[in-house]
Amino acid sequence: MRTAFQITLALFVASLAVAAQAQTNYVCRGSNGTSYQSSRPCPPSVTYYGPSASQQQYQAPIPKIGEAPDSLKYMSPRCASLNDAIRTASARGLQYETVAQMRKDYSRECADSEREAHSKMYEDRKDQMQQRREAATAEKQERDRASMREQQCGESKRILLSKRARTDLTEGEKAELRRFEDNYRSRCG
Repeated sequence: MRTAFQITLALFVASLAVAAQAQTNYVCRGSNGTSYQSSRPCPPSVTYYGPSASQQQYQAPIPKIGEAPDSLKYMSPRCASLNDAIRTASARGLQYETVAQMRKDYSRECADSEREAHSKMYEDRKDQMQQRREAATAEKQERDRASMREQQCGESKRILLSKRARTDLTEGEKAELRRFEDNYRSRCG
């Protein structure tokens, strides 16, 4: 009798373990398109979508907010705030009708402001490009001057060395050599 009781108890515990494993819910979809939950894996003729929604919480992705346009800082405060509000509307969960009304208001009130803002932005960019070009030109000219000065100093040094090597200089030529050396030191260091 004890053996039968132990067998019954073992079968009962085994059935509890099977029942615990069977609580995994599957969401299956039939061939007619209807969904149903099952404690067993979906049959091969239906599509399996994983554990049921009660086991996994779906979270909608956060809507992306695009970059603010560069011309925004050139717009009037009202138009800049409307543009920002329209750009961030989906992230704030605004209804389609509200966003549509905001777009109408924006196009009615801000068309001129937007054109002017784009124009100012392009003018600023053009000025910045012009300044960069001028700076690059000035830098190139300075490099050219430095190169020219270096060549002149090299030539002056060559002349100095050749005059110093001469032993037959007159007093006038010696005075001229001293002036040339002074000029060389002041220009070429």
